[in-house]
Amino acid sequence: MKTLLIINVGQAPEQQLKKYGDFEHWAQRAISEVNIPVTFLDGTRNALPAYDSLAGVIIMGSLSMVTEKTDWMLKLSDDIIALTEKRIPLLGICFGHQLIAQALGGAVGYNPKGLEIGTVELERLPSASNDPLFESLPANFAAQTVHFQSVQQLPPNAVCLARSDLDEHHAFRAGSCTWGVQFHPEFTSDIMRDSVEGLKEAIVDSYTSKLEQVAETEQAKQILVRFASMCKSRIDHP
Repeated sequence: MKTLLIINVGQAPEQQLKKYGDFEHWAQRAISEVNIPVTFLDGTRNALPAYDSLAGVIIMGSLSMVTEKTDWMLKLSDDIIALTEKRIPLLGICFGHQLIAQALGGAVGYNPKGLEIGTVELERLPSASNDPLFESLPANFAAQTVHFQSVQQLPPNAVCLARSDLDEHHAFRAGSCTWGVQFHPEFTSDIMRDSVEGLKEAIVDSYTSKLEQVAETEQAKQILVRFASMCKSRIDHP
């Protein structure tokens, strides 16, 4: 049977790891309402299984930077190209979003507007009106964010789906079923608060306000749920 593969590309910070488990478990909990078989892979060490065993793939966030272009990142980039060409549903979150963009010909770098962190308002762009994951979202929705780097240039022919004041490319689709989201649909408000706390020294002037503004982001979470549901349909109706 095909499975949804969740690729971990780096361990969560120790404090969060103890409380919530690793990154891939956050995504698994977020899609718990979708009855789909899930498998995990350490993308920094192991190769992907056979492509025909995959109903879909999620690449998680990481404390690493895409611009490091390490050997494992380059190998995973080759898989991203293959998954896109084979039209196997693929979703990248934060680091995964950036790696997909870079692998498909886009550009990634440190955001000149600085660190984006906290619960922020995103604008769903008109180009998302017929997108399978984004079409049901309102024109503006809240999402959890924490990133220093961002997609500076989209891959050729990619469609931008959402933006924020600090990031013009918060979500995109490349081809028919490859997506990247800079925001974190897998974050709960507790995880977001811990992330703000962990980067307190980097946001001294805005720390208190950002902590107070943290809220649940159920609409953003639905991106993950819809993606998992899409992958499940590939199992139910091969």
